[in-house]
Amino acid sequence: MADILRKFIVVAVLIAAWEAAARLANAPLLFPTFIDVMQALGDSLTAGDASLLGYVGETCKSLFAGFGIGAVVASVLTILAINTKIGEQFLSTVTGAFAPLPAVAVFPISLMIFGITYASVVFIAAFATVFPVAVAMTQGFKAVASTLRNVGRNLGMSSLGLTCRVLIPAALPSILTGLRSGFSNAFRALVAVEMVIGAATGSGGLGWAVMSAKQNLEIPQVYAGILAIMLVGLSFEGVFRIIETKTVRKWGMLH
Repeated sequence: MADILRKFIVVAVLIAAWEAAARLANAPLLFPTFIDVMQALGDSLTAGDASLLGYVGETCKSLFAGFGIGAVVASVLTILAINTKIGEQFLSTVTGAFAPLPAVAVFPISLMIFGITYASVVFIAAFATVFPVAVAMTQGFKAVASTLRNVGRNLGMSSLGLTCRVLIPAALPSILTGLRSGFSNAFRALVAVEMVIGAATGSGGLGWAVMSAKQNLEIPQVYAGILAIMLVGLSFEGVFRIIETKTVRKWGMLH
């Protein structure tokens, strides 16, 4: 309860500072007041075909598709890496080469392969997901005590059985950390790519909503779109925290 109260006070102070600074600046085309932004946010939620909820839905559709594909690819690569030498060398080489590369840096390649389409957006989200998830999973599996591995082998488990019944539960904290990191990367990259794709197609998700408002000089709507992006990101972060609480913290794997 005390933590919630402290967070509420911090948010209230920030809002008050924003409102005061905007009124002192008196530059609505650059820095609108918090009240104007909230009014724009409310109007955008009931704007019919241009509703902010529609943009949120479009972003979530691309995000879940890309994240799902990326997580599956990362899981396959990790399973191969922990069970075969060639898989381990392949994953080590690929992650070493591509993990430091920002997802938006491969956007030109995505455009050449898929064109200005929904597939390009999904590809970027998947690319942003794969390497954080694969790295975290691999580190988690490597950190599993050799005693647990030996117990599984002594019980006659196959490599796949050992992975599913021993390694995954033991490495669950690292796996969840990787999934959270991959999801965050995918969300950030997706919003950036939507700004470019939306400018070319005139449609898209939250990234396009912000760019469209900027082009029309609807500055409160720009801030409202950014605020919406923050709220969506915080919502997904809350979901991961709930999952963590219901699993690794409940089972005593994290303290």
